[in-house]
Amino acid sequence: MSESESSSDNSERESLYDNSEWESSYDNSEWESNPEPRPLFQEVLRCFPIKAYKNPNHEVGDKIILPSSSLYQIYEQRIKFPLVFKLQSFKEAAVPSYSGVLEFDAEEGNVYLPGWIFQNLGIEEGDNIVVSNASNVLKGFYMKLQPHTKAFTELSDPRAVLEKVLREFTCLGKGSTIAIKYNRVDFYFDVLDVNPGDVITLIDTDCEVEFAPPLDYVEPQSDGGDSIKKIDRGKEPKEEEGKEFRPFIGKGRRLDGKNPVAAVVELLSEVVIGEKKKRSGKEEVKEEFKTFTGKSRVLGVPQF
Repeated sequence: MSESESSSDNSERESLYDNSEWESSYDNSEWESNPEPRPLFQEVLRCFPIKAYKNPNHEVGDKIILPSSSLYQIYEQRIKFPLVFKLQSFKEAAVPSYSGVLEFDAEEGNVYLPGWIFQNLGIEEGDNIVVSNASNVLKGFYMKLQPHTKAFTELSDPRAVLEKVLREFTCLGKGSTIAIKYNRVDFYFDVLDVNPGDVITLIDTDCEVEFAPPLDYVEPQSDGGDSIKKIDRGKEPKEEEGKEFRPFIGKGRRLDGKNPVAAVVELLSEVVIGEKKKRSGKEEVKEEFKTFTGKSRVLGVPQF
């Protein structure tokens, strides 16, 4: 074999074993390790509001209602309790929600959700969502919430309210938005952080809660002291003619934010009573003072 023939044969072999083009066209992303294991339970279900199917009080919390076939699959897959589900919509850039389960008596192919989950997923009644089990969910010991409005922080005891309402929640997921109902008012919160992991369960655990400033909070601006009016020395302020000075005609303000009307009325009542007492004292002073005008008494001697 000539030298030219051997070189051409070697080039053909190299071309056969050259897989650079094949490697560039092959997408091996599917083979990359995924930290989240493949769900054992996963279904596509049509969603409906839970208040139209059950008691409207079930709007409080994160519980959903699944069909009985879902319970059978969960039993077959031997999924551990407590059950935590991941809810995902088919819309792009939608943040998933996490929930527990209330019952397994929904119609086949349907799932019933609280209203705030509809808003969180950006879906409407009748849309399809993916419901799957969330695995490796640990008990939480920390959460950081950000109220949407400062109205919640102005409640008398917001921490007690939150502690009571969170008992209706099974889990919390980082980056999601939840809603709690108190006195028929919905308060929304962004879940900024949870520990450990990105999803925590709230069942049988003591969890520390931290609040971030509300979304509508505005820091007060300092005046800088420029608003104080200056009065020239030697010049007394002139009183406006035709205006009689009347005390206690201004509006009262309380530091605790309560209705000042009752406090002002009570204050004025005390002032009026005090003025009457002073007047009666002055009238007694006007009477002429006479010394030794009373009756005398001798100790131990009977009086006739």
